[in-house]
Amino acid sequence: MERITPRFRAPAWFWPGVLFVLAFGTPCFAQAPITNGLVARWPGDGNARDSAGHVDGTVSGGLRYGPGPAGQAFQFDGGAARVDFGSSSGNFGTRDFTIACWMKTTAPSEEAFLGKRSVCAGGNWWNIRVGLGSPHIRMPGIVDFEMDDNTSDGHISLDTTIPLNDGAWHHLVWERQSTSSGSISYLVYVDGMLNNTLRPAFATDFQNTTPMVLGQNICQGSDETQPFVGSAAELQIFSHALSAEEISTLYKASKRGK
Repeated sequence: MERITPRFRAPAWFWPGVLFVLAFGTPCFAQAPITNGLVARWPGDGNARDSAGHVDGTVSGGLRYGPGPAGQAFQFDGGAARVDFGSSSGNFGTRDFTIACWMKTTAPSEEAFLGKRSVCAGGNWWNIRVGLGSPHIRMPGIVDFEMDDNTSDGHISLDTTIPLNDGAWHHLVWERQSTSSGSISYLVYVDGMLNNTLRPAFATDFQNTTPMVLGQNICQGSDETQPFVGSAAELQIFSHALSAEEISTLYKASKRGK
């Protein structure tokens, strides 16, 4: 007897969905390319929701959204716009961590970007600013990561070696990496490539109850720091130091949408 194979009957959505994928591809930011150790992920695609956890950001000050590397991005005009990610975000202690994001700016001066800081002088804090090099010298376009645990030896500062205020999207990654022998390294990657390294004697012990904020810095009005003018997208925090291969994966996965 001849065996008859039943014909496949696709649901109503099937062929339109296939045609859409063939025509437009899949969204690059629809799913995080790396999920191991991913603590929080804020794509900035029209909202401040955390797509990896439960720490949604709160937007204020007239924050807008504009074109990002893929989808939309947080857009800051140098006014009061900010995104508040709450006090539980960005507490690293002495553990390894990774902060990754996309940034676009033409900032000619010293501007806020991301940080967790309650006072401008002293205290336990970290922040990322554009246009500030070590030691606290204005350097247009240089992006600086600082961390301080309020001890004499607990301050670190790590700059990019190249300016990034060219109005193009750049992928930035900062991380703290420790070894079994106890050595500590802070690294910054730009567009998927290692850019600079710092090796202090020990890991800065960081934790406070201040909200982590994008776009503003408590030092505005106390020093030359200004509110951020530019865009940011795909902000991610990991609970460990990503490998060079993983960082390259993050960069390439979202670069396809540029």
